[in-house]
Amino acid sequence: MRHLGTASSVSSTRKIVELYPEQYAKEIDEINHWIYKEIANGAYKAGFSSNQDTYEKAYETFFAALDKVEAILVDRNFLVGDIITEADVRLFPTLFRLDPVYHLRFKLNKRYLWQYPNIWLWMGRMMEVDGMESVSNQEYLDHCKQGYFGRTGNGTVPIGPEGYPECYKKHLPSSVW
Repeated sequence: MRHLGTASSVSSTRKIVELYPEQYAKEIDEINHWIYKEIANGAYKAGFSSNQDTYEKAYETFFAALDKVEAILVDRNFLVGDIITEADVRLFPTLFRLDPVYHLRFKLNKRYLWQYPNIWLWMGRMMEVDGMESVSNQEYLDHCKQGYFGRTGNGTVPIGPEGYPECYKKHLPSSVW
């Protein structure tokens, strides 16, 4: 991922975004560490736990980390300030899948993202990032659902919840930009 954040294309008409600015490297690395351990990998620890104790520990760790993200975003548009960085890109896939997939499949059902007002606004900002539509659309979400639910023995894939991923773009006040 880090290589993508520093690569550029001469033929690109899109603005090149540096996802790993040197002045934020230490903070990005620190955030990346716990995002991976407690949220990204934490979701899988809960979802594929082999016993109740393991599930409960992963569950509590996951939601404590979401509380930490919520607190960070109180006065920031993105995880390290007002610019999108590698840390935001690393967090996005797990949170994008949380309500429509992990809430049921991984039993991560303590809260929905809309119950975290700052994370919800952050999701809206992330959905507006140029190029994000290609990795956060209905087809991609359907693919995720098929992958997580379609292998459950009977092949049943949930239809809902309705409104995802479009809801991430709603209720985003213009004042956040």
